[in-house]
Amino acid sequence: MFPVPFNDTQRLEALESYDVLDTGPNEALDCLTRVASAHFKCPVALVSLVDETRQWFKSGHGLEAVETDRESAFCGHTIQTNEPLVILDATRDARFSDNTLVCGSPEIRFYAGAPLITPLGFRLGTFCVIDVEAREDFSSADTATLKDFAKTAMEMLELQRRVKSHEAQPPENDCAEKARVDLFSTVAHEIRSPVAALCSSAKILESQIFGPPGDERYLEFFCMMSETAEQVVNLADRMLNFARLRTGDVEMKEELVGVRDLLGKAKRLAVMESGADGACVRIADMEHEIFVRADKVYLAQMLQNLILNALKYNDGNPEILLNAGLSDAGVLTIDVIDSGIGMNEEGIRLALQPYAQIQQTGRKFVGGVGIGLPLVKRLIEMHGGRLAIESKENIGTKASLLLPAYRVESIRDLAVPLL
Repeated sequence: MFPVPFNDTQRLEALESYDVLDTGPNEALDCLTRVASAHFKCPVALVSLVDETRQWFKSGHGLEAVETDRESAFCGHTIQTNEPLVILDATRDARFSDNTLVCGSPEIRFYAGAPLITPLGFRLGTFCVIDVEAREDFSSADTATLKDFAKTAMEMLELQRRVKSHEAQPPENDCAEKARVDLFSTVAHEIRSPVAALCSSAKILESQIFGPPGDERYLEFFCMMSETAEQVVNLADRMLNFARLRTGDVEMKEELVGVRDLLGKAKRLAVMESGADGACVRIADMEHEIFVRADKVYLAQMLQNLILNALKYNDGNPEILLNAGLSDAGVLTIDVIDSGIGMNEEGIRLALQPYAQIQQTGRKFVGGVGIGLPLVKRLIEMHGGRLAIESKENIGTKASLLLPAYRVESIRDLAVPLL
């Protein structure tokens, strides 16, 4: 059985969105594989896309076949991580020594492949080079160059997708204009309230109604201004990040992140922004601190958004539990569980759509820009994971971030519970 990435369903959907499978030659990609073949002195260079049951070659230099089954595909192993896979001698590698592509034509001995990674983090396939002779070495400089070839190939595919998307874009109509007006109106409302509070606090300080500066009551207004300004900045950050994700203009800065500490930080930020009582958000005890390789800022933003939603959609007495743990397969799950108003299936579907607003019959409209969950979904997918939501009306919601096992770096024992 061939290896399957944790997020293969979403990965295949991403591949389908590029509308590139079984299409004609691409001159630019063909030029790229020719150059790679000459540079690495390999007779075969490929742009391989890993479909559900096969790998299909969008560009193939030195190979007559246009596809192979996924079972025998070396590239199926390469797409398990973001790093290149190098096999110096396939006959000496237990994973490939009895592979049909090694034992039979084209008799692969050397293989080096780098994943084609989309702006959202999905690995669609690889840029790879193949030789029928084993090699003694493939240097770090060679590996870096191979990654550059893969990045260039992915940029070509991304450009092609954007051109097709633009050509297929229907002319704007009254509905699109109304959606824009509604969005601007909502954003203006979301920004106006905290800015008005800032102005009021500034006027109090300016008028010195408590006498000369130095009175402790002025400090309260300075703190209020700081927290209110933070709300505006957080709103702007969410909107900017969502816009960048929509255009693909975003990069991840990966580092080692402690999940327990991250839960504590996200809780503090969400409570501060919402003005809620911190006691209503509880972090479940963890026996171990789990360290993951991820973008710390984006991961914190995902959790903060989920906690803010849990605080917002409730009947006035929120009870929220934050929990994290590893499955037997090593998948990290971070849960935000609330006892709020919940949603039905249609509500979940609507909540995941950009700019959508949920209005439940008989309940007060709580407002918002409508980018929280769509932003979380895109950010977690960029990490190779997924967002799962379980919800029932009048019972509550469980929103879960699932990160693949390859992102879990290490764990260590904990002795002190986190409040």
